[in-house]
Amino acid sequence: MAKLFDSHAHILDPAFQEDFDEVLARTLEACGAIMNVGCESLEDFNKTVQLAEDHRQIFAAVALHPANEPDRTEALMGRLADLAHHPQVRAIGETGLDYYWMTSGKEAQKALLRDHIDLAKAVGKPLIIHDRDAHRDCLDTLWANDAQSIGGVFHAYSGSAEMMEEILAHNFYIGVGGVVTFKNAKTIKEVAKAVPLDRLVIETDCPYLTPAPYRGKRNEPAYTRYVAETIAELRGEPVETIIEQTWQNACRLFNLDPTSLDLLDA
Repeated sequence: MAKLFDSHAHILDPAFQEDFDEVLARTLEACGAIMNVGCESLEDFNKTVQLAEDHRQIFAAVALHPANEPDRTEALMGRLADLAHHPQVRAIGETGLDYYWMTSGKEAQKALLRDHIDLAKAVGKPLIIHDRDAHRDCLDTLWANDAQSIGGVFHAYSGSAEMMEEILAHNFYIGVGGVVTFKNAKTIKEVAKAVPLDRLVIETDCPYLTPAPYRGKRNEPAYTRYVAETIAELRGEPVETIIEQTWQNACRLFNLDPTSLDLLDA
């Protein structure tokens, strides 16, 4: 079986509460590995790490999402720092800047991002970056704080092909999800064609950004294949090539040994 790696998922989201076991079963059948992201609360952090402990195909990322910056407390940040050392936690994220929701001010978001960069460097784990309507400020904050020394990924990438070149030059990967399957998503299609294949990872960001043919419905990791298929079509390459290369890329990004992963082992 081809080794799909969903590099960004939220499978503990309340959208999956009623049929979680069924979704999890489909996930473990369809994907060789999943990076599940906990970024909303202390409870979310703990559950995310516990799920990764229970399933060898599932890895964890933890951080406080910029839209949740008002929920920041000393206790929460202390627990985050502790969990960052956990062996199943392979990334710090998602973190970044979100000027769309603006639940807190720009300076508060930048301060939180700086703290996450410091934590990532302290534990030697990559960053997962959320950048919404904040491109220049996000890039400037990252580079000014030497985020390039640890690297990471811009998930659900929404910038231009030109901005991508700057990101690649600073040791980050490009994460492409379901938006690439949307008929009128011109910019991300251009990015998907232009990004060097060894710097691309694929994702769902489930339960959000559901790819065609399920657009408008709840997303889940089993739909990662539709992202791979669309990218393969855009690039004129076999889908197996996209799946295999993005598997290798995600393993490299998250410092995983691809030969040590037991596929389809729940």
